[in-house]
Amino acid sequence: MKRLLVRRSAVGLALGALAVTGLASVPSPASAVATNAYVEADGGFYAQAGTCTEAGDGANPADVPWSDNGVPVTNQVAKSGTISNNDNAADITDVAVSSKATVTSTPLGTSGPATIQATGTASASVAPRLGSSGCSPYAYASGYVRGDATLPAPMWVTITGTGTGRGSSYLEIDTVDGYIELNTADRSAGTVTALLPAGPISLYYYVSTNAYLDAQTPTARSRSVSSTFTAVLEPLGNGSAVAGKGKSYVSLDARSCPTGTVAVSLTKKAKKKAKLVEIKVNGAKKGKKFQGKKLKKRTVAIAAPPASDATIVATITLKNGKKVTVTRSYKAC
Repeated sequence: MKRLLVRRSAVGLALGALAVTGLASVPSPASAVATNAYVEADGGFYAQAGTCTEAGDGANPADVPWSDNGVPVTNQVAKSGTISNNDNAADITDVAVSSKATVTSTPLGTSGPATIQATGTASASVAPRLGSSGCSPYAYASGYVRGDATLPAPMWVTITGTGTGRGSSYLEIDTVDGYIELNTADRSAGTVTALLPAGPISLYYYVSTNAYLDAQTPTARSRSVSSTFTAVLEPLGNGSAVAGKGKSYVSLDARSCPTGTVAVSLTKKAKKKAKLVEIKVNGAKKGKKFQGKKLKKRTVAIAAPPASDATIVATITLKNGKKVTVTRSYKAC
C-alpha cells in the first residue's frame, strides 16, 4: 500500500500520508458508524532455550468492543509468574507483564469534526534469581485498537502523537488509496495531516514492548512504553473556533469551497463604534478595508485560495483609537 507524504511536523517519527484531488464539489459527510471495532490487551512469557517450565501465564482477556459514541472503552491485562529451568532447580526467573489500551471516538463522518483518541501502556520485566538464566526468558506486552468506518465524503485528518519509553507505538489509518501512519519513539512528539478520500477507512493503534535475556542481550530485563494519539477528522473547508475580542464587530462565517471564498459579516456594532475594519488572508500585506459609508451591517465574500489552509484576521480600529482583532482558520478545500 502506498505512502504519500503530505505535511509533517515531528521529531523522531516515521509517517506516511494520502493525497486526492478534485474534491471541492463533494457534499458534506453524513454520519458513519464504527464497525469491526475492538480493543485488545495481550501479554505473556516463555523460554527461548533449554528445557524449562512456565508458570502463571494464563489466558489473555477477551476483546472489548467499542463504538464512536464518545464513551471511553478500555481493555487491560496483568500477569506475573516464573520460568524455571528443569535442569537447574535454582535457575528461576520472575516475570511480569501488563498492558492497557483505551479508545474514545465521537461519531465518525458527521458534518462536523470527529475526534478519535487512543492511549496505551505496556511493560514487561524478567528478573533471573541467579543473575542469568539458561532458559533465555522472553516477556512481551501489547495493547491494540482496531475499527472500521465509511466516509461518505473526503475529510482532512490530523494525527498528533506523543510517546515515551522503550517499545513500539503507532496510529495508522488505511484507505482505498493508501494510508497515513504516525510512529512515536522515546520522548517524541509530532503531527501529520493528510486528506482521506471518501469510502472505507480502517483505524489501527498499537503499543508494545518486551524484555528478554539471551547471550547477545543479557541485561534487557525491564522495559515500558506509553503513548497517546489523537486523530481529528474535519470536512473540507472546516473552520476553527473564532478567537479574539473583535467578535462582536466582525463575524467570520463559513468557507465556501465551490466559490473559493469566506463569508465575513460586519455587525451593527461595527457601524456604531468602528472607524476602520481591515480583513487580511494568510498574513497578506494588504487587506480589504471598510470605512466611512462602507461600515454598515453587511456580509461580504473574501477570496481565499481553495487549495490551501486559510487564516482570516479582521482588525477593527474603534473610534476611540483602540484596536481589537478577530481570527479564524479554515482547512483547505
